Amino acid sequence: MHGVSLGQIINNIAEYIAVIELLSKSISFGIWSSIVRLDSEHILLQLTRVYAIRNPVLLRLFLRVRLLEREFDYIEYQHIPRHLNTLADAIASSMINRRLQ
Repeated sequence: MHGVSLGQIINNIAEYIAVIELLSKSISFGIWSSIVRLDSEHILLQLTRVYAIRNPVLLRLFLRVRLLEREFDYIEYQHIPRHLNTLADAIASSMINRRLQ
């Protein structure tokens, strides 16, 4: 369980940064197989190449994810509906509260 305060940024950018952080940390811990669960179906569909990416900032982050994926033997992206993602909500709330203090 880990959270990082990113300040005020677009949700899609935050989702990509979270995936990049997760993959980077996994590599540093020697984890070569991962299932990444996302509550953003839009980002999931971009990462699985169903949706095209037109935003240049998101495209740059997407390409960073692709480079990190090369380090893995297996990686899978799964969608978890927002209402079932209470752990992520708790971490986000904790980070917001910490930032406001």
